[in-house]
Amino acid sequence: MKILLINPPYINFEGMKESGGHIMPFNLAYLAAYLRQRNDCSVKIFDTEALSLNYSEIKQYLAKEKPDLIGFTCLSPTINHILKICRIVKKDLNLKSSIVLGGIHPTIFPKETIKNQYIDFVVVGEGEITFTELVKAIQEKRTDFENINGLYYKKNGEIVKTQPRELISDLDTIPFPARDLFNLDLYSSAPTKKLTDEQCSPILTSRGCTFNCIHCVSKSIWQRKIRYRSSDNIISEIEECINKYNIKEFSILDDNFTLNKSRAIEFCQKVIEKKLLIAWICFSRADGINDQLIKIMAEAGCKKISLGLESGSQKILNLMRKQTTIEQGKKAVEIIRKNNILVHASFMIGNIGETEETVKETINFAKSLDLDNASFFITCPVPGSDLYYYAQNEGFIEKNTSWEMFAPLSNTPPVLTQNNLSQNDLIYWQKKAFRKFYFRPKYIYRKLKQIKSWEGIKTIFQGIKILLRILIKPKSRTT
Repeated sequence: MKILLINPPYINFEGMKESGGHIMPFNLAYLAAYLRQRNDCSVKIFDTEALSLNYSEIKQYLAKEKPDLIGFTCLSPTINHILKICRIVKKDLNLKSSIVLGGIHPTIFPKETIKNQYIDFVVVGEGEITFTELVKAIQEKRTDFENINGLYYKKNGEIVKTQPRELISDLDTIPFPARDLFNLDLYSSAPTKKLTDEQCSPILTSRGCTFNCIHCVSKSIWQRKIRYRSSDNIISEIEECINKYNIKEFSILDDNFTLNKSRAIEFCQKVIEKKLLIAWICFSRADGINDQLIKIMAEAGCKKISLGLESGSQKILNLMRKQTTIEQGKKAVEIIRKNNILVHASFMIGNIGETEETVKETINFAKSLDLDNASFFITCPVPGSDLYYYAQNEGFIEKNTSWEMFAPLSNTPPVLTQNNLSQNDLIYWQKKAFRKFYFRPKYIYRKLKQIKSWEGIKTIFQGIKILLRILIKPKSRTT
């Protein structure tokens, strides 16, 4: 049985190519690894985004491969692109392939998704076990899909919903992601996340987040639960990456790597004991930082930490349900820089209750910190988040807004607009934030001093290109 897993076109269609780098579709890597460990089948991954393919090129590939089953990973901004590809499969090419959708969008909107005439199955939530059981049933030409938990499908024209799928309790039972199915040269970190000249790979040491931020969709998949891999299991994957792929740089994708400090310290101790010469970056909240932890992280090869500081206004942080303070953000940056680790911070403009004054607070806060990089996003009400439903109920999202508009890295106008700030106002303040932060002589001098190689120069120029693209974004009021 021929299985084709597709990462659909996304950023290229939305107009911000390479702004966030090209990250390996890790969910498909895990899905493929789990599937081929338990099923006798052929599995390929077709990353149309990384390959920058158009619909005609995708069609040619599908006509050649003729897969028995096609699985798509689906974010909301990609759904219409996926539906076009499904139409190509079923109507234009008249293939008999079963089509399965999984990921955030189908999990949030399963009934709406399965109604499409070209989609056969929707996998809801964590996908490895459900998808593997589905493939086995199709292989064996069975139709008892009602016994597969976590599934939506159609039977005699009616939508059938099976029992919910429990989360996998022991993440160590999941095989390492199938990196061998990718051309690793296609993938790169965003300029703000790049550490060295080496090839970088994502790695996931936990799943889930226990917090309840209004803008985050994580709980829709992970149910506000967090599960951890053992340190030995993570170390084994790192050693495989070093020995098999010569990968020594890692981007830890966990929502909050530093949440469980004793676990993070244990991991670092094992990296040090094994003398693994690696470089890595991770994400953290402002309240996840202390001296003991950061000191050992630096010793274990952590070169950069990305903080979700979000706002310089305590009022906005409270409305976001962030459960952190401005002072915690300041202290976190100080501790990290004291230990010679680089710091990136993400900020959002246009949250609920945002005004020009709170935006100014955010810009001034960012400038006051000893940051190596900063990103200023216009707040996107991600479908499935509490912010999305709140904004819908309050009329802050225009009716009939296309799913493509919800791409966070895009040249499309902002989706969320309130009485205080118009679309043009949000774009104006985003541009101003980038200008105020990056065009400071002190900052420019510091970045020039950090250049140590030709690769470093290329990274700087890539960042400048992206910055200029943001600054020429249309529909902004006169400065």
